[in-house]
Amino acid sequence: MIEINYDRCINCFQCISVCPFQILSKVNGRPEVTAKDRCIKCLHCAAVCPENAVSLEEVEGILRDPLTELPANYSELIENHLMNRRSYRQFQPKTVPKEVLEHALKVSAWAPSAKNQHPAKWAVVNDEQTVQTIMDHILGYVRETGASPEIVKLYNQGLNIVTGTARTLIFAYSKTTAINPPVDTALALYNVELMLQAQGIGTCWAGYLMRMCNQIPALRELLKLPEDCQLYGALMAGYPSVNETYIHIPSRHKLPDIQWV
Repeated sequence: MIEINYDRCINCFQCISVCPFQILSKVNGRPEVTAKDRCIKCLHCAAVCPENAVSLEEVEGILRDPLTELPANYSELIENHLMNRRSYRQFQPKTVPKEVLEHALKVSAWAPSAKNQHPAKWAVVNDEQTVQTIMDHILGYVRETGASPEIVKLYNQGLNIVTGTARTLIFAYSKTTAINPPVDTALALYNVELMLQAQGIGTCWAGYLMRMCNQIPALRELLKLPEDCQLYGALMAGYPSVNETYIHIPSRHKLPDIQWV
């Protein structure tokens, strides 16, 4: 539960004005928590407090790093980054450094989430042998069941449509009982992708990989997925091959269908 340090509090009541569920009220001329059961620990109150008077139990309510002032052309820069994002499937024969992955996964915690649940959890494969083990299980499953036969057909032709040539795989999973696990995990995973691509690391959303790992018990066990959890997203990741060097932004043949109501 959030706590207010009244030695610091100046009774500006900004915390009350931004609380989305109105768990704070004026009591005897100062802000107090009056509806603990509604608090989602979003820490809007801490983010707006000019005196850093709000904490979350033993955790400080804010990061100590100051807010970075964005450049005047930031809107143009972020638009350029979004439009230059590509799906890469061919990678150099090396893994992504662990510290780079950890940083991107850490930043994912600032993605939007239903009622601030942040249910996304992560499983990361970062070596060629384990990626091949995963592929072997998938190929065996396809041959046995006949599901998605194009996976084996194209693999035999030298094209891996499941993991490309990636040696790094990132899996996002969540408890199925979360409020909105498909959306929450996708938002978190997109944060990861944008962070990685901003550092020159290519990524590709791996739909085949996600579906197969959910269906094959041996792969659920390999990824240590609890029974009450489901994979909701997966990324191939790596340093793009020289064969995947893009110099233009492609047109979109289908633009957003917008209705103003």
